[in-house]
Amino acid sequence: MKKDDRYNFITMLEVEISSFTGGGYKVRYDFARRLISWNDGYMWNNNFMKSLTPAKLELIKENLPYTGLIEWMEGYNKGELAKYGNPTANPSSWRVCIKFEDGSDLVSSHTKNFPRNWTKLKEIIESTTECCFRLR
Repeated sequence: MKKDDRYNFITMLEVEISSFTGGGYKVRYDFARRLISWNDGYMWNNNFMKSLTPAKLELIKENLPYTGLIEWMEGYNKGELAKYGNPTANPSSWRVCIKFEDGSDLVSSHTKNFPRNWTKLKEIIESTTECCFRLR
């Protein structure tokens, strides 16, 4: 598989942000089952699961490669924080997990340092879930 081609083989994407107090959000895209699940760590009654419409699926497939997600996840895992991230004084953290068609996965996380392209990923999440993906 070529590096850029891996975006076409993602079967599941899970993105989580959390504050040091434990509040936060987790969104999971199950592309095989065409489902979006949302977990709100601030309000348990705001959790939901809904179908991933063809339009939302297309939005993700078109825009996800432009986030450089796989590349910066691998960069963080190699310790290349200066190349891919921006330090923050806020003690919040993020975690991303990707599962691929071949059964392999890629997991990356960090605290007090967010990827430079985080906003692009956040925009995709907010567009497809219709929820704000920002810590309180």
